[in-house]
Amino acid sequence: MLFICRFTEFCKAKVASAGTEGQSSIDSFLTTTGVHVYSQGHPRQKAITEAILQDLIISCNLPMSLVDNLHFRHFMSVVDDKYRPVSRPTLTRRLHDLTMNKEATIKSALEKTESVSVTVDIWTDRTMRGFMGVTAHYMAMEEKKTPRLESVLLSCDRFTGSHTGERISDTFEVICDNFGIKHKLDYIICDNAANMKKAFTVCFPKASNDHDDDDDDVDNPSLWEEFGEEYNADVEAIQTNCRQQRLQCFAHSLQLVIRDGLKETKIINSVMAKVTKLCSLLHTTCGLKEAFEAEFGANRSIPAAVSTRWNSILRLVKAVTNLNQQSLNTLLEAQGHKELCLSPREWSQLLELVDILDPFARPLTLLRGRK
Repeated sequence: MLFICRFTEFCKAKVASAGTEGQSSIDSFLTTTGVHVYSQGHPRQKAITEAILQDLIISCNLPMSLVDNLHFRHFMSVVDDKYRPVSRPTLTRRLHDLTMNKEATIKSALEKTESVSVTVDIWTDRTMRGFMGVTAHYMAMEEKKTPRLESVLLSCDRFTGSHTGERISDTFEVICDNFGIKHKLDYIICDNAANMKKAFTVCFPKASNDHDDDDDDVDNPSLWEEFGEEYNADVEAIQTNCRQQRLQCFAHSLQLVIRDGLKETKIINSVMAKVTKLCSLLHTTCGLKEAFEAEFGANRSIPAAVSTRWNSILRLVKAVTNLNQQSLNTLLEAQGHKELCLSPREWSQLLELVDILDPFARPLTLLRGRK
């Protein structure tokens, strides 16, 4: 009985010694068995924890639950048997601190610039969750350094509810107020959707031209005639840096132009229906997929086209025209899909379509670049 009581006290002491941070009781066991682990303040302990957070969780986009995985903990014990595995709550708090520090750094940088432009977009992921992203672009002016263009993500949060212009405008204003940039906004770049147009009409209403009293119209040039040139220069600078003007996204405008052009080119409807059907069968029919890879190489396929990305149509057509026409027709006939065989005329249409769309793909590639 005495043994049981002492054993119970020992277990309670070991659980308590695990700390308030939820560390595994294995750490306590290692300590009692002679394995000397790093203290929480040890430089090596802090360096490894920081690397896990920065390199694995943030840069590799791995889940926070990784640190609770037994296999990961075993891996870390092999890397350094003195390292004390950090718990998920500890890592979460550290991530929150990093976020706050990063936000403060961004705010400090934006305070030093005179004008800011932003890109705004709303999208829905595969699980139908809406997100709104706002990225700021500005010239970083540092003493004794060449000015450089900087781009920083201000927000990328869930956007719940209906995507109306008013709600987009309200959310955007909250983000701008948080970073103190609304009075510095130069250009707002977004797509051509009606709700986006409405959002920035609400957010930045145009001055009315129906004033009865011209003295109330601040855009009236005559208001500034009585001042000297130095005042005019100041006014022009303010107007230049605070345009608060919405611009159409060039990439989205290009997407709309190509989409409408393809829609009007009805002569290619028949051949495009064939290659789209072929692509669909390759992704849904095992027998055709195996025969296709046997003929054209392992892991060879045809990428599916997406209606909202015209360049995906180009990738689809290119993938088909990169194949041997005769071999493809023979394969389709053998697999019972003779109706999908491409005639010489249809093949020529696909080649011509690639020649037409290729030049439009080049600016899109440049626009996708970070700089």
